[in-house]
Amino acid sequence: MSPSAYAAWSKDDLIARIQSLEAVLASDPKIPPEKIPRPQIPTTSQTAQKKSKKERKPFDINAYPKRKIALKFCYAGWEYNGLALQSDPTPLPMVEAVLLKALGDCRLIDPELGLEGCGWSRCGRTDKGVSGAGQVVALWVRSAIGTRPDARKKNLPVEDTAAALQVETSEATAEEHPDEPPATTNSADVEQSESPEQPQAELRYVAMLNAVLPRSIRVLAWSPVADDFDARFSCTFRHYKYFFSAGFPPYPHLSLSSGQNGLLDIEAMQDGAERLVGNHDFRNFCKIDPSKQVDNYTRRITHATIIPVDPLDASALSSSPSTSPLYVLDLKGTGFLYHQVRHIMAVLFLIGARLEPPSIVDTLLDAQTITRKPVYEMADGLPLVLWDCGYPDGSLSWRVDDSGSANPASASKAGGPQSAHNLFYDFDLLGSQSRTKMVMMEHFAQAAEVFHSPPRPPSDDSGVFRVPLGGGLFLQSALNKYVKLLDRPRGERSEDVNERWRTGAGARRKERREARAAAAAEGSAAEPADSISQAEKHAGPSTEVS
Repeated sequence: MSPSAYAAWSKDDLIARIQSLEAVLASDPKIPPEKIPRPQIPTTSQTAQKKSKKERKPFDINAYPKRKIALKFCYAGWEYNGLALQSDPTPLPMVEAVLLKALGDCRLIDPELGLEGCGWSRCGRTDKGVSGAGQVVALWVRSAIGTRPDARKKNLPVEDTAAALQVETSEATAEEHPDEPPATTNSADVEQSESPEQPQAELRYVAMLNAVLPRSIRVLAWSPVADDFDARFSCTFRHYKYFFSAGFPPYPHLSLSSGQNGLLDIEAMQDGAERLVGNHDFRNFCKIDPSKQVDNYTRRITHATIIPVDPLDASALSSSPSTSPLYVLDLKGTGFLYHQVRHIMAVLFLIGARLEPPSIVDTLLDAQTITRKPVYEMADGLPLVLWDCGYPDGSLSWRVDDSGSANPASASKAGGPQSAHNLFYDFDLLGSQSRTKMVMMEHFAQAAEVFHSPPRPPSDDSGVFRVPLGGGLFLQSALNKYVKLLDRPRGERSEDVNERWRTGAGARRKERREARAAAAAEGSAAEPADSISQAEKHAGPSTEVS
C-alpha cells in the first residue's frame, strides 16, 4: 500500500493500523507481505463523522458562574433589517439575531433560551437601514469569576476550567468562520489564572465576540452592571446623528445670480432645529404605532444643532454631488418617539429648500392647534445613526476585555497595534471597500454614457424643485404645484387610531392571549402563539426614531 494512501487517515486510524501490523508480525515474523491483511480504508464521511463526534462536547452553561454585563457595539445598518429580533422571516438578517448566535457560539449564553433566557434589554430600537455607533444592550453571560455552581460546597476554583473553555471556544469558532481572524489567548491571562496570588481574569468578551461576528458588527467594550440595570429604562439620554449633503440634488428654482448656488439654506435649517429644544408634544413629528398604545407624546430635546462634518469643506460652495459639503444634524434627547428623528429631518429639508419657513416647526409643535399631522414623507433611514446612549454616573465602567480600565482609549492598548481584533483595521477596511464601490459606480455611469445620454439639470427658469429625503433620494415636482404643509390633508387623531386598534386587532390579540392562559391553567397544550412571539414580547415600545 502506497504511503499516499494513508494521507486521509486520522491519528487514531493510523495507530490502530500499526497495532494490527505488529500483531501479525509478532505471530509470524516470516509471513510474506502479500499475506498481510489489507487494511479497511476509512472513508471521508467516516473520518468527518468521528471528528464531528469529537467536537460535539456537552455544555451546560448552568455549571458555570454568571454575571450581568452591558455591551457597547456598533453596526452598519444598511446590511441589516433592523436591530430587534423578529419572529417572521426578513429579507436581511436582524442585528440581534446575529449577536445571539455569536453569544451562543462563544458559549456565553444558552441560545435555546433566546432573549428572555439571558435577561436581554436594549437601549434604542433601530429600524431597517439605521446604523448604531454606540448601541447598548444588557444581559447575563457566562463568567470566569466566581465559584462553579456545582462546586460551591467544595469551594473549588473555576479559573482553570474557564480558561480552557475559552481557548476551546475560540478554536471552534475559528473553524466555523474561516474568513475571520482567529481569537487569540494572551499567555498572561493563562499565567494569571494559574497563579492563586493574582486576581482572576475575566473572559475576553470583546475579542471572543469580534472573532465570530461579521465586520459589519463590532463590539467596542463591555461593563459590569448591577442586577437591576436595564439598557432601556436606565438610559438618561440618547444621541442621534443624521448626515446629509448641502448641495445634492440641485435646486434649479433658486436663482444662481443671487449667490445661493442651489445649496440648502443651512442657516434656516439651524433656526428650525433650535426651535426643537425643550419639552414639546411631538405627535406631528412621528409615526403612530397603535399596537404600542402611546398616549403621551411629550419628549424633551436637550440639544439640536446642524454642523459641518468637515469645517474646511463647508467653505467650498458647490452643488456637485461629489464636492458639495456634508453636514450633520446633532440631536440629543431623553427619549424619542417612533420615527421621530426622520420626521424632524424631513421638515428641516423643506426649510432648507426654502419651501417652508423655520416657524413651521413652532406651528407643528402646537399640538393643541394642529391636532392631526399633515401628510408628508419622512426622511430616509440610511444616513441616521444612534450615536450614543447615556447612563447615570457610576452605573457603567467600560473596559476592553481584561484590562480593567474604565477608559476605552487606554484599555485598547492591551491588544496592541498588531491585534487580530484591531477595530481600526476593520473600520478602515470597510471604509476602503466603500470608497472603491463609489469609484466603480462613477465608472459604471461613464460606461452607460456610450449608450444613454445623461440627464441634464433643468434650467433656472423651468420652475422645477427638488427636495432631498436623505441618502441620495429626493422628490421632484413643478414649483407651482407645491402644497404648503398646513394646506395638506391631515392624518387621523392619535386617539382615534389607538381606539380603533384597541377595539379591533388589539381585542382579538387579547382574546387569544386569554385563551392560551386558560388552556395552560387547565394543563392542556396551549395553541401555537400566532401573534405574540418571544421576540415581539421582548421588543417593547419602540424608542427609536428611524
